[in-house]
Amino acid sequence: MGLLGFYFQPAGRTARSRFWLGFLGLVIIVSAIKFWLMTSLLGIDPLASGQVQLTRTGLELSLLIDLIFLFPTFVLLARRFHDRNKSAAWSLPFLLSSVATDGGILFGWLPSQLPIDPASIKPEGMALAFGSTLIILWTVIELGCLRGTRGVNRFGADPLGS
Repeated sequence: MGLLGFYFQPAGRTARSRFWLGFLGLVIIVSAIKFWLMTSLLGIDPLASGQVQLTRTGLELSLLIDLIFLFPTFVLLARRFHDRNKSAAWSLPFLLSSVATDGGILFGWLPSQLPIDPASIKPEGMALAFGSTLIILWTVIELGCLRGTRGVNRFGADPLGS
């Protein structure tokens, strides 16, 4: 399977090592695009010392980038859940918490400046951040730490062999 198939074909299974490489690849690509947007289009230097404040336009662009990469993220999660002999639907809590966190920043529940001032987090944002953290932690343990099903399961052959 080629790189495009890896990110755009949800059928089949993915081993932990390929999952981590694929996830790292997505993080690097999304971060590079967001960095480029901040520096070239918005004139923000996120590496400068001091406080960085994203504008409404910056927040909307960030959400758009996250939405564009939602499907490749879903595919990667789905294939890993398949390796754990679970439906791709198990990806939804992670994806929804990701979009909800972006929405929380956009609606002002979570701060949009770096470094984060804890006093600027609203109660709704605190609940959202807590829930998202639990979901991310569960996803990391489930997909990133636990071995997939040994042998053939309903989603295909073991990517590690028999």
